[in-house]
Amino acid sequence: MNDTEIQRKVLDRIGRAMGTFSMLRSGDRVAVGVSGGKDSLCLVHALAAYRGPAPFSFEIVAVTLEQGKFTEPVGGLKERFERLGIAWILRDEPRTLALVGNGVAHGCDVCSRNRRSALYQVASELGCTALALGHTADDCAEALIRNILFNGRIAALPPVAESRKGSMRVIRPLVFVSEELTCRYVEQDDLVEIGCVCAEKEGPRKDIRAFLKQMSEDYVDVPESVTAALANVNPYSLFDSKLQKDDADISPAFV
Repeated sequence: MNDTEIQRKVLDRIGRAMGTFSMLRSGDRVAVGVSGGKDSLCLVHALAAYRGPAPFSFEIVAVTLEQGKFTEPVGGLKERFERLGIAWILRDEPRTLALVGNGVAHGCDVCSRNRRSALYQVASELGCTALALGHTADDCAEALIRNILFNGRIAALPPVAESRKGSMRVIRPLVFVSEELTCRYVEQDDLVEIGCVCAEKEGPRKDIRAFLKQMSEDYVDVPESVTAALANVNPYSLFDSKLQKDDADISPAFV
């Protein structure tokens, strides 16, 4: 697969997500959470490219939060965004910085929750109408399995979600893009990732990722099947009584 094909595949799948879930609207100002990892770098570069074929105009601003966990300085991102013609905002995230500074042990869930909260706040301050996050199809599959195994619920990552106050949409344009594809996209554009010290932490998330990777190598179309399952829910086969419909013509026993 050459460079043009990789970019076309990513843009096609972003376009599919945009159309399927009505992610953006004309005149939107989109804050893109950029951690420096491959997925967020792919997202911001692909969204910049997507502005051309998009049927309406929208603005992009990149937002990076310093949480004290980068493996190298993030200042190098500035030149990259200048070349893209995108404003870049770098802010400290005080709650996680305090935990790191005081040597308080904490998991990725705490770090993620703090980052997400800070991104909402910064995006709101910047007058953004949407916040774009770099979760891929793999992340959605992992979230589904993690919730089933450890949280006792069937849930993943929604492609679009409204903030509690309804003033901002959270969108995930990469929900149909695999991590393998984001890796290729970053490699073909010679984008240098900035790592996180937590990336290699042992735990359920890493184990689930390894499991899905092994299944994908052993069986055909496993990632695609998981993605399809997220849009093909049969409530009659589940145990949640709130999902059952009062329909005398349909019996759960025959579904």
